[in-house]
This record gives sequence, C-alpha cells and structure tokens, in this order.
Amino acid sequence: MRRITNWGFIRNSHRRLVTRRGSVFLLAMVALITLLLLGSSLVQTAVQGLSWASNDRRQVEVFSLAESGIDMAITKLYEDYDDINATLIASGTYSDSFSLTQGTVNYTVTAPYAGIAESCLIVADATTWAGHQARIRVVAAYQSDTSRVFEGAIFCDSPLTLNGAGGVYPDADGEGGDIYANGDIYFNGTDFTMTADGSIYTTGTTNWVPDEVPATHVHEGVAPLVMPVIDIDYYQSIATTTFNGNQNWSSADMQGLSGVIFVKGNVMLAGSYTGQAVIVATKTITVAGDVTTASPDTDTLVLMSPKAVKLVGNSTIHGLIYAHSVIDDASTTASGNTTIYGAVVSDMVGTNGSIEIHYRDVWKGLPLPGIGKTQWAPVSWQVLYL
Repeated sequence: MRRITNWGFIRNSHRRLVTRRGSVFLLAMVALITLLLLGSSLVQTAVQGLSWASNDRRQVEVFSLAESGIDMAITKLYEDYDDINATLIASGTYSDSFSLTQGTVNYTVTAPYAGIAESCLIVADATTWAGHQARIRVVAAYQSDTSRVFEGAIFCDSPLTLNGAGGVYPDADGEGGDIYANGDIYFNGTDFTMTADGSIYTTGTTNWVPDEVPATHVHEGVAPLVMPVIDIDYYQSIATTTFNGNQNWSSADMQGLSGVIFVKGNVMLAGSYTGQAVIVATKTITVAGDVTTASPDTDTLVLMSPKAVKLVGNSTIHGLIYAHSVIDDASTTASGNTTIYGAVVSDMVGTNGSIEIHYRDVWKGLPLPGIGKTQWAPVSWQVLYL
C-alpha cells in the first residue's frame, strides 16, 4: 500500500514550530534585556548609595578635623599658650597650624572682631590627606561659666547613635532630661524613652523622636556648643590627693572622698563611695561594676578623662562622666546595660547595650571645666565645605 504524505501539512507545522521558536527566542531576549537593565539600575543605585555614604563619611572627617582647629584656638586662648594674648594685643592676629592622623589644620584668631571688645573671630581650615577641605568660622566672646554642656542627661560632641532600649529622665524639678549632639542623632530602634519635659538638640537632624517628646522640644540645625577644656595642669595644682601610676579601687578605697583626686595613669574602680570628689585621670577610667552611694542626694562623684571612660558590664553609676580632648576625640562607651544617676558629657558616646540616665546635678560646687573660670565661648558658627 502506498503511503500518502501530506507535505503541505508538514510544511505548515514546521513553519508554526519555527515561528514559536522565534517567539520564544524573542521573549527570552526581551526578558534578558529587562533583567540586564534592572540589574544595571540596582548596581547604579547601590554604587550611588555607597558614594553618598562615602561622601557623608568624608564630610564628617573633614568637619571634625576643622573643629579641632577651633578647639585648639580656644584652648590656647583659655591657657594663654604660645603668648597668644600678647600677640593679639600687639598685632590683632594670631595664626598657627598642626597635623593629625586625618590631615592638616591651619587656624587664625583675629581680635577684637568687628571692633567689639572681648570678642574674636576664629577661622580653621582643614585638609584631609585625601584632599577634602572644610572651613569653620566662629565668632567667640569672653564669658564666665560656660557650663551649658552640663545641663542635660547626654551631651555628645559628635554624631550620636543610641542602640537598643534605654531612656533619659529629668530630675525632680523636670530639668535635665535632654539630649544634645554636635551632629546627627540616630536612634537604632524605637524603644528609647524620654518625658514631656525632655528636649532633643542636634546640629544636624534626628531620625526619630520618642513619643513623649513634644514637637516643640525638638531642635534641629542648632549652633554647636564647644565643650570646656580639661586643664590637666590646673587640676594637678589643686589636687587634694595625687597618685603616680595606675590605680584599682574598691569600696574600701572610696570612703570619705573629697576635693580633686589626680591620677597620673589609668583608673579602674567598682564599689560604693561616700563624699564629694572629682577623679581626674590622665589616661582611661574603667568602671568595672556598680559605683554608687547610699546618699545620692548629697554624695557625688565626677569621673574625668582626656582619653576615655569605659563602662563595663551591667552597672549602676551615681555621678557625672566627662571625657574630652582637644587633639583626639575622647570617648564614653557602655558595653552592657548601664544606669546612670547623673549625666554623660563626652566627645563621643557609644552604647552596645541599653543606657538609662536619670539627670542629677549634685556636682554643683565642684570644680568642673568651664565653671568659675572665664574662657572664650562661641556665639556663632558657620561651616563651609570647600
């Protein structure tokens, strides 16, 4: 029997198959191009984000470098280093420069500013080793009692990140439950608690505001405040007790504290104390456990370092923590869940756990930096990125 082949049907089927293959190929190419475009867009967005983050980091770095020039000029005015005041009287202008690991700084002081008595203009120009530049112009006035940095629960002389839970609370009069940062404030979470008496002050912006804080108590873009200088020579000269070398103190060593206790070295302490005193260490102060008093309304302790104050573990502290340096940023770090009845004033504040601060100012009357000693304080502040 002869087989009859329908060649027309076969040819039509072949054409349809080829057409389907062409359509599938075309769709695959369209999908591939779409994915390539989408991937390119995502890569571009990621690169742009990294560029923005890198630019922000560079701006923070060069700003901090220029700010150190302002701090150095104010320190010299405060201490009359390098005959700065005699030079200003003679010529009206003083200039100097220095280098740090981040770059170089040139600064100039002009006094009086615009013919106004007891005023000066400080201009600091900074250049990082990568070539990024910034200029800070500050008008400063001669003032007594530059103690505003002690009027809140947290004062941070740089951008501030608060990790995890915690909170700041005012004293019985509703004072001091504030946060201030010379830089942006970032809450890493929404478990931080404040009260309706509390305020937020930032020279930049804040990413979140606790529910209790009224909108009228949130102040962004404020002028920076300069921290008072820790005058090491001054504290050594007025010290009630001086220790040469590192110290490790427990409760037995901290009874009847009084005046200024000056330590040339590191200090580690934990235990209960009595009395009122300022502990000034030339190196790091480490709080290795609770540092408390049975009479928190009358007894107080100030822990002061130009290097660092480290709060180790879950500790409760009655007192004021002050860490500040003109040359290198001093820091206060809390590695556990920390409760402070007092305040934290520091160049940098870092928290790896929760930090809870109940503001108390029973340190009034103790010789804190900037209190009872006249110094130059900024009244206006301008930042230019060049």
